[in-house]
Amino acid sequence: MESVIIIGFAWSLQTIVGAVLTAPVVFLTRRKAHWNTWELLAFVLPFLVWTGLMFSDLSTGRKSLANLIEPAILGIAIGVAALVRAISGPRFAWKLIAGLCMIAAGIFFLVPPLPE
Repeated sequence: MESVIIIGFAWSLQTIVGAVLTAPVVFLTRRKAHWNTWELLAFVLPFLVWTGLMFSDLSTGRKSLANLIEPAILGIAIGVAALVRAISGPRFAWKLIAGLCMIAAGIFFLVPPLPE
């Protein structure tokens, strides 16, 4: 139960940061860029990649609760991806989501263990 609360907090952190950065982009470009509902997967799939790595043996003894700031970094990446999507158009949307998944893995491997 404790891990569900921790994961819920981490996903909430990522979603809030991502939504705050993405909402103005979507609002200001809603007439030019037609947003699809499936593009909301940008808030789920990269987080699942990061969560899978956090629960894997790769994080054992390496990552701690202090590393729960990593989803906030992922939220920033989601905001940047929304801006790129608004500029580039819908044909690259799935590539941006795949790129966000790679960024999630990169964040996991590049952010060092943080002291508690």
